[in-house]
Amino acid sequence: MVEVLSSHIAVGNTLFLRSRNVERQLPCKSLFLKFEGGNPTGTQKDRISTVIIEEALKHDYRDVSVATCGNYGASIAYFAQEYGLRSHIFIPQKYHTKRLEEIEAYRGLIYRVEGSYEDSVSICEEDSQDNNWFNASPNVKENYRISRRAYARISEEILASLGNVPDVVSVPVGNGTTLSGIHYGFKLLRKKGDIDRVPMLIASSTSRGNPIIESFREDSASVMDLKPEDIKETEVNEPLVNWHSFDGQSALDALYETNGHAYYASDQRMNDYATLLLMEEGLSVLPASCSALAAISQYINEFNCPETYVAILTGRKPVYRKSLVNLNGK
Repeated sequence: MVEVLSSHIAVGNTLFLRSRNVERQLPCKSLFLKFEGGNPTGTQKDRISTVIIEEALKHDYRDVSVATCGNYGASIAYFAQEYGLRSHIFIPQKYHTKRLEEIEAYRGLIYRVEGSYEDSVSICEEDSQDNNWFNASPNVKENYRISRRAYARISEEILASLGNVPDVVSVPVGNGTTLSGIHYGFKLLRKKGDIDRVPMLIASSTSRGNPIIESFREDSASVMDLKPEDIKETEVNEPLVNWHSFDGQSALDALYETNGHAYYASDQRMNDYATLLLMEEGLSVLPASCSALAAISQYINEFNCPETYVAILTGRKPVYRKSLVNLNGK
């Protein structure tokens, strides 16, 4: 039986704080930030990666692969090298990710793919089948179950920290996996009798294109793919932009089920909120995740609801990355 990953205890139980300075500017009754930057590589992706690597080890894989915009690739590479696996990271050639050096420090093998993120997913799948690698990409059905279970922990932590159910939880969406997992987590808590309701969910993403947001705005019951040629990647929106959301249907269903809402945010708005959080709270936040705050602001302006909000935020860079690499002598 494989032991639990050595770094597992460092994942989760991330910072949860009330942001009184920002809540006065929105304005709302109370604003809480669930900051995932304290995870080993600085994002919520570490919650998935720990479980993925354990799954790969359980089935005796020696290699793990993933298609990524950058964050998930860095996370997989980190946990793979922690447990002696080789990692194969597929990233679109045109993406501006700044995590390549980090992936290489974790001994990840990088493959730059011509085309879109979705093209990277397809090539990763083909190479994984040909080489008997464990494919951690979101198009693998089993990975959705793993990811949803991992992200459900965020809901448990919010409840434990807050002591009750917030009115609204705002979540950035790309593929929709995080939002789907948080929804699943709150539903489990209700089923167990720990809470009596599930909070409203707000999805936020880039104005350059996301199927979940667009489908909700069009009142579509099914998530719709966008036109690949209409998608425009930038240094800010890459974690969010895509023409096909692999877990988009479950995220869209969660919005409807919670009477939620969905909003776009421009690169400028996301950057502005990232600057605000750095100034007011001292948090170095990935600008793309600040779409969650932009969405809360839009919702308040639209409905004038001074409620209790939680925004899910991702770190701009891992807090302990360099020290971990140096301690490992790599």
